[in-house]
Amino acid sequence: MTKRAYFALLTMCLIFINCQKKAVQLPLIDIPGISEIQNHSSIWVFMEPNNGDSTARLNKNNKILNTHWIFNIDRRLPMKEVVPILAEMQENRNKDSMHKKEGMNNYFSYADTSLEKISLAPFTQVNFKFKNDQDGFLDSINESSCSVFIKIEDQSIKINDKVIDQETLESVLHGQKTCENSEELKVILAYDDQTLFQDYLQTKVFLMHKGILCDSIEYLYTVK
Repeated sequence: MTKRAYFALLTMCLIFINCQKKAVQLPLIDIPGISEIQNHSSIWVFMEPNNGDSTARLNKNNKILNTHWIFNIDRRLPMKEVVPILAEMQENRNKDSMHKKEGMNNYFSYADTSLEKISLAPFTQVNFKFKNDQDGFLDSINESSCSVFIKIEDQSIKINDKVIDQETLESVLHGQKTCENSEELKVILAYDDQTLFQDYLQTKVFLMHKGILCDSIEYLYTVK
């Protein structure tokens, strides 16, 4: 499927959802991503107001197991709503099935504002850890000599509780640790349950764009 065809398909789906009085507002990120993949199906996660809160509703009717999965997730949703769905769908993907096809991956979609088109970011296997803010979970994280802990909080990125802007994040990361031998710099992500999917994916896409690895374990903690 071509880039133009995929964008047209996504637009048609959004119109269809709007006709049912539902809409998915994709994250807005000014970084180019993957523009084309073959053999895919879409999973929709859109936001529904619920007594002043935001609830995620999953629509996986178009999901086909032996295809790549594209997750179209509303940017306004908090991660407390998004993470359980991602964990569930990962478990679904990993189940043994006669219809399962090797080499099929998961992707997040977002609106690339730099090129004004839809882009994709790989959603690699993540082991989500749920923690209470008062558990002192930071002390339980074993950072290697070449890993840095990043906290996404209140639309900002923090390293050692110091706010870092995106422009200097790469240099700050490399200045935090000295990698030995063939080690590569790796980031350990944590975010509170109210962090918006927009801010989560913005950080992930930026790190991918800079070639910085993210650890396979991420921490979602509760703010009380």
